[in-house]
Amino acid sequence: MDSAGDHRLRALLADLESDAAILEDTVAELRATIPGYEDIPAESVRASARRNLDLSIRTLRDGRAPDAEQIEEPRTLMEERMRQGVSIVSVLAGFRLSMSVILRHLLDLAPRHGVPPERALDFSTLLWALGDAFTTQAVVVHRDRSIAQAVADSARRTHWIRDAVIGGLDRTALLAGAGTYDLPLDRPVRAVRATAPAGEGGDPAEKLQQWAERAGVRLLTAPRGEGAVGILMDDVGRAAPEPGLTIALGSAGHLTQVGESFTVATRVLEAAHRVGWTGVVDVDALSWRMGIQSSPETTRLLLDKHVAPVVEEGPFGELVLEALGAYLDHGLNIPNAAASIPVHVNTLRYRLKRYRELTGGNVQDVETLIEASWALTAHRVSSPATKGPPRL
Repeated sequence: MDSAGDHRLRALLADLESDAAILEDTVAELRATIPGYEDIPAESVRASARRNLDLSIRTLRDGRAPDAEQIEEPRTLMEERMRQGVSIVSVLAGFRLSMSVILRHLLDLAPRHGVPPERALDFSTLLWALGDAFTTQAVVVHRDRSIAQAVADSARRTHWIRDAVIGGLDRTALLAGAGTYDLPLDRPVRAVRATAPAGEGGDPAEKLQQWAERAGVRLLTAPRGEGAVGILMDDVGRAAPEPGLTIALGSAGHLTQVGESFTVATRVLEAAHRVGWTGVVDVDALSWRMGIQSSPETTRLLLDKHVAPVVEEGPFGELVLEALGAYLDHGLNIPNAAASIPVHVNTLRYRLKRYRELTGGNVQDVETLIEASWALTAHRVSSPATKGPPRL
């Protein structure tokens, strides 16, 4: 460009820079036509229009569009608009509108400064190239910020669920989270604890969520230690979890009682582990088995009374306990119990007779049946030679 052309460009850019109408036109058109901008403060829009104008002037002065990674303005704009809740579609549409206003004013001013039409066309090409670079960088910033936001949101959600179930939130924080995560306040919820067998791959929280999806129930889940916790919002469906997964349900109650429900779920989980049960378990399902964990004195007493004398008989004692377990598991039906082991019915009767001789317990007596069931259930878990308990 010759010195005269250089002088005309400097004069044109000076007029463009001082053209206050560019900013006001941009504010008015953006707020009137681009969704999401109607509630953005005018000063915020004016500031971004000013940045766009300054960037355009630098580009025209340099005679080339910058590379996308060299532009900082897209980051400033995207971060501000994302905080204000404007979608990326509207942000990019707003930027294009802003550039159109700048170009319109530029083309109006060009003839006044003796800039020939072909030179004005070069200006248009430069500004549109700038727009492409700006858009490319804005999309990258939006992607990176969206990923970071998603990670932050996930972390906040996880912390809220953990704090909620262990009773670490006050009522205000609990109810605020209920609104954020769409938890019901008009029907009961339950705390949930889940564990998978040690050494198995996979995330227990993910497995718990997969079970909820199969069961058709709504469940907020979060990892905790080597297991998972959650808040169940519906009645349990029929879907069984994958083998080995234990899902312990707390008591049902209002969301503000979820801490108490978590305490119950913890006791249920400990009891389920103690008796070797997996699947979906709660207090109703475990029934008296809850006492095996919560009353160790009783458990020890009954083991000493109903199991220890039989175990002293060695391998034959384990066969006696196997017969007793089959008898209890099959509703005191001797033919069915014998077939399940399998042994002849007379063999089963003989082994039950030996149990009575060794312990003094009468398998026809209700109290003996209750105590023997308790003791045998506790023994089964610690003795791999014996038959395991029925699974839920």
